[in-house]
Amino acid sequence: MNVKADGPLSQVEYIPIDNASVPYSFVIKLEDRTFTFCIKYNEQGGFYTADLSITATGELLCYGDPIRYGRQLFSSVEDERYPLPVIIPYCLTGESMEVTRDNLGRSVQLYLHERRSENVLDKKR
Repeated sequence: MNVKADGPLSQVEYIPIDNASVPYSFVIKLEDRTFTFCIKYNEQGGFYTADLSITATGELLCYGDPIRYGRQLFSSVEDERYPLPVIIPYCLTGESMEVTRDNLGRSVQLYLHERRSENVLDKKR
């Protein structure tokens, strides 16, 4: 689940997407919690969506969040139940600038970034 970027010490983690299997669900552990993702494609609108639930309880946290290039997933509805890393779809090489049927899971991945604490940002001001 690691991809090298610009040197031997630079590694970026991402959630692998099997574009050929969409729509499909998978379970993934992020930090200390296990989540179920469901990836779907909206034919009429021409975009992907993600559903997110807590695997242990089945509690649905988000339904149909659009997967948009460069936009953090689940950002409009997140709270302490959401994954600790920030999930952002983008392309490391710069060859893609949008999420399409041809590139999701290939050149565009769902990259994981460490979530910055608001307290850390406040201390720097």
